Amino acid sequence: MASSTLSPDHHLPQLLTVAEKILPAKCKPKTLAYCPTMDLVALAADDKQLHVFRLNGQRVFGGSFAGEEYLDEGAGGEKGEEKGEKDVVLISVLTITGLLLAVAYADDKMRIISSYSGRTVHQYFARQQRLGEDTTSGPQRHSRITCLGWGINFTDSKAAERQLHNADGPVRVEDLFAPDTHPSKAKSLLRADLPRELALLDIESSLPKLSTLPATGSDEDVFSSRSSLDTIFHAMNRDSSDSVDVLVVGFDDGTVHLRIFDSFEIGSFQILSAAEKANACDILLHASHPMSSTHALLVVDHSEQSQKSTRLLTLDLRFITKSGRYLSLLASKTTQLQNLLRYISQAQWQIQLEWKNAQDLPARFMRSANEDLHRKCHCDFVTAAYHLVVTGDCFEPLKEFLVEVVGERGHKRWEKAVSTGYENVRRLTHECLLPALERCGVILSRLMGISKFHKLSHVLGLETRDLRMVADTVDCLHLLAHKVLIYSSQELREFLAFAKWLRHEIDVQTAEPMSQTLEELMEKSDMIDHGPTLCYIQGALTNSILQHFIQPPPGMMGMGVFRPPPTAPTPWVAAGRDHTFYETYKVMLAQLEKQVSGWYDGPQVDLPKLHDLTGRLGLQCDQVFGQIALAQRRGILHRCPLVLHPDTDQKVMDIVMQFTNSDGKVPCSVYVAAKSRTTQYIFSIYRVTLACINGVSSMKEALIAPLSVQKGEIRQIQFVEDHTVMVLWSDEVGRCFLLNIALNPSTFPDASADAELVGTFSPTYAPFDSSRAGSLEPLQSNILDLSLDSVHADLVLHAFPFPGPKARPIWFTVNGRKERRAVCVLYEDGEQYDVLDLDSRTPDEEEEDDLTAGANWNDDERAADPASV
Repeated sequence: MASSTLSPDHHLPQLLTVAEKILPAKCKPKTLAYCPTMDLVALAADDKQLHVFRLNGQRVFGGSFAGEEYLDEGAGGEKGEEKGEKDVVLISVLTITGLLLAVAYADDKMRIISSYSGRTVHQYFARQQRLGEDTTSGPQRHSRITCLGWGINFTDSKAAERQLHNADGPVRVEDLFAPDTHPSKAKSLLRADLPRELALLDIESSLPKLSTLPATGSDEDVFSSRSSLDTIFHAMNRDSSDSVDVLVVGFDDGTVHLRIFDSFEIGSFQILSAAEKANACDILLHASHPMSSTHALLVVDHSEQSQKSTRLLTLDLRFITKSGRYLSLLASKTTQLQNLLRYISQAQWQIQLEWKNAQDLPARFMRSANEDLHRKCHCDFVTAAYHLVVTGDCFEPLKEFLVEVVGERGHKRWEKAVSTGYENVRRLTHECLLPALERCGVILSRLMGISKFHKLSHVLGLETRDLRMVADTVDCLHLLAHKVLIYSSQELREFLAFAKWLRHEIDVQTAEPMSQTLEELMEKSDMIDHGPTLCYIQGALTNSILQHFIQPPPGMMGMGVFRPPPTAPTPWVAAGRDHTFYETYKVMLAQLEKQVSGWYDGPQVDLPKLHDLTGRLGLQCDQVFGQIALAQRRGILHRCPLVLHPDTDQKVMDIVMQFTNSDGKVPCSVYVAAKSRTTQYIFSIYRVTLACINGVSSMKEALIAPLSVQKGEIRQIQFVEDHTVMVLWSDEVGRCFLLNIALNPSTFPDASADAELVGTFSPTYAPFDSSRAGSLEPLQSNILDLSLDSVHADLVLHAFPFPGPKARPIWFTVNGRKERRAVCVLYEDGEQYDVLDLDSRTPDEEEEDDLTAGANWNDDERAADPASV
């Protein structure tokens, strides 16, 4: 663009500013993410804070989300982490729904955060032992997360293609994910399909909702609110049962970690060959498309120290095509089972904490009484109290204890602590533990049904035998929970009688001899229920039967802190493959009941406690999950179809996968845009067409179109969902522009609708052979003249005001739905961003339309924003 065209007198196109925001701290450019469905902007600041704003600048939620120290240690963290390890590295939004936010931290911790509540839905470490990794050869190199991608794939792309063909009118792929978007979709869902209906038959919606658990005071209390519970334990959506979301985490050592359905782990694998493992390999960018089970990665190989090579890699996730509709069913059920395990574990911890708190205060009281009773009467509190109930004779040390130590205030504390503890144990067991176990039984029944379907058992990795052992442990927990309800109710009745007697004796011992008060108290002695009182004194007061079921382990501490003891696992946890465990448990339980009643003369019964059974259940489920993940990993293929030109600048590039539906064929193309490292104003668009058969992809052709803007510098490149690429370009005087260039509009039937945006320019492609890569000099037809009166003038989409505070944008991200696409631009100071309407016209030309468009943005924003925040 000539210098004369930069004069302020000339009109330059500008997009409508929908919103602008001054940030509380400097933003990290590559963490900026825009959620199109919720109209939320997420970013990470240098102060280690994650912020989420509405378009009007209102803060929705935020915080460090780093967790508490003991939670980090319990999850595998280490003390003494260096400063900065909890910084946010990358942020990704599930663009189709926008309901969840994936945040990656520098310590390789991943958090899935709800866009509605701002709470952490899932938290886990992505850095795990890789397949084939040798951990005995010395210290391992610490890997960093360098890529975070999140996309959705259809499990049956042919059915989705038929829906697109049968639609009355233009329907995009994204429309298939929205419920009731088009009548043709509803008609297709109503077709008779008995296997589908049986597979999607779900009775969990008929089960009572799980109750909330008490809060522990940390950000990880995902079960402490009704909104969080409803978000986590949701029934499978029938409209999304034919799709699966895939979360891809890439590391700088060539490792890829996959998860599907938010939290179900597929595992980690290396994309490097055995000969290349010694070399560094950064995974930079990820791309996918709902119509293809093949994902694309851009990888930088450091094998040659003098020159870094950039490669395009394809990942064929064949488990998506092999499993079909059963993959979503399997993943949803196993994800629900994982969430139930977390819920049961926290319920177990709460039950044991309530029981521990109920026993602490009486134990302290009795220890103080036993010292004097042992010294003066050669007995303990139990003997003295029993003697007092039976004979009415109160030893002098016991009288001093009841009057001076316990008194009215101490009695209230004693009664409240124990009665509240028993009631909470009963409530948590009845309202939380048992319903969760019932849901586990339903899910295990469904999984065992799938495992018996021999056509898919080897594909899904389900073993009926392992599932039966899990159900065996769940049955033991059922039995334990019912025994806890029975004995806690029995001991609570006995304690209430004991508490009534204790208060009566305190009043009697406090009253003056021969007084009217004493006579009235003695008349009330007949109202004391001595039978349950004596049972409690000689039983539950010091030797409750509940200690055989819910006694916490030695590592249990207050305030939500649990430190496992350094001892080896108990035999109940280690023996995870005992086929007769439930029968053995019932025999041991019968022996315990005989022992308590005095009819058993055998050795002391060592019954597995609540934490033993939950630990055993967790190990067994981990084995089931591991087998499923292993079976899915075996269905992943990766190859390198293309090596980019050696002159590629790895810092300015982008990748996208596009789907083209024409002539009954369904080709999938991967586009890569990259700037030249030596010539700052040249960038290339690569087009790699893939053919996919039975989930295995192969390259059909590779094309390249080098483009030149003749001068200045290209600062950033990003693909837009409308088959265009957007370029941030600054001319020779430093003025910045947004350019919008079509990838190949002639191949898309809806290109005419975007003709006003993309202009009439179309890049000219030529065959590309990476083994014979020559000069990147563009063809004459690909040299762009961006002056105001040129044929390429329409490619200039937006001109940033120059000079001024918004003259130097450093990063932008493009996202949005149809007719609601937006560009979020971060400026040079890192403390201010603007949201520009990509579908608006310039204010000077259509001022009235812009005002209406701005109003529509605000109305739609209010409708789409999470009202519960």
